[in-house]
Amino acid sequence: MTRPAYDDSALDGTACVTEPLFDLEPLALFSVPTSAAAQPPADAGTAPAVTFLHTADWQLGMTRHFLAGEAQHTYNAAREDAVVRIGTLAKETGAEFVVVCGDVFDDPRVSTRIIRRTLDALGDYPVPVYLLPGNHDPLDATSVYSSKEFKDACPANVHVLTEAGVVPVRDGVSLVAAPWTTKRPLTDLVNDQLAKLAPSDDIRIVVGHGGVDSLSPNSDPSIVRAATLDVAVASQLVDYVALGDRHSVTSVGDSGRIWYSGAPEVTAFDHVETAPGHVLEVTLTRGAQSSIDVTRHRVGQWAFRTIREDVDGADDIERLRGLLTEIGDKSRTVVQLSLTGTVSVAENVMLSDLLEEFGDRFAALTIWERHHDLTVVSDPSDVTALDLQGYAALAAEELAARAASTVDEADAEAARSALGLLYRLSGAAR
Repeated sequence: MTRPAYDDSALDGTACVTEPLFDLEPLALFSVPTSAAAQPPADAGTAPAVTFLHTADWQLGMTRHFLAGEAQHTYNAAREDAVVRIGTLAKETGAEFVVVCGDVFDDPRVSTRIIRRTLDALGDYPVPVYLLPGNHDPLDATSVYSSKEFKDACPANVHVLTEAGVVPVRDGVSLVAAPWTTKRPLTDLVNDQLAKLAPSDDIRIVVGHGGVDSLSPNSDPSIVRAATLDVAVASQLVDYVALGDRHSVTSVGDSGRIWYSGAPEVTAFDHVETAPGHVLEVTLTRGAQSSIDVTRHRVGQWAFRTIREDVDGADDIERLRGLLTEIGDKSRTVVQLSLTGTVSVAENVMLSDLLEEFGDRFAALTIWERHHDLTVVSDPSDVTALDLQGYAALAAEELAARAASTVDEADAEAARSALGLLYRLSGAAR
């Protein structure tokens, strides 16, 4: 489920960029009755603790309609690269395990090549990996996880969370899994599991997938109720809620213990995804020193940019050229343009040349048709600039007149196109 730009100047293609997000004492945020028995004094050095990586929404096998040929192959490679980077990050951070909160694969019909290459990469991780089925890869009759290819290639350190409920990781640490068994659940799968939990001394991490009502209110019965999550973490029924489905890094509520990790590589333009390309490193402690620390690490390499500009003449076109020129790492950047305004035929030729040039320089340069409203009008200067004589001049004047007509828009558009071609052929565009 893809729903709903960032500065990637620090990304060198190999290193991970980290940014501390939270280092707090959540118990101070809530008035939760506790007793001495429930909270025995503990030394910070011996308090139960765990560090793990939280990621989601890999959606391996995804294609983007605006990418073609080499660009699509490069994008696919970057997505596979992100999976490898997460394994490297697990080693660098000392994480004990990795949880992938749904949508590992984009579709149950993903190619066997992607399945095998993904499992090879996960097999190289130095720690266990827990995969949660989500809405793109649910545990239904066509599940990728029950395919022969997946089962035959699955390494020993990869565990699919096929059963809902508590899954022990090691002494003192458990997951609370809420896998999707259908694309359209009829209940809130995460809170269904919370309702079954009794208090425990274990550090417990919920692994779930789906939208949260506080961010995406709707009538979908599977929507996760944020208020119930808040109660669960405030009462220490669970210590952290790891979610997938939202492709931007997002903290839910005020506790600092409920997070979407976002997708590890961008999947949509920056008016939809505001912070993709990250993985979360989470450290939890229990007892008197109960605390949480969340740090995001940049593993993504691509950017999908949306640019909205008013264009009403040659100066604005040159300004647009400057904006496009300043964007770095063009081979891994997709730009979507939304232009509004009015230009002459000659200026439209100038703009077309600009788009052709930068279409070659970027991974892709597209027009956002639904928000694009650029009007081309015929101006007397269009004919004057051609500097034609005789029959050619008469033909240009006739085209200009037809291009300015409001009687037949289709004929006017054809005339503007013909005038633009004549403008190019005459060399006036140079």
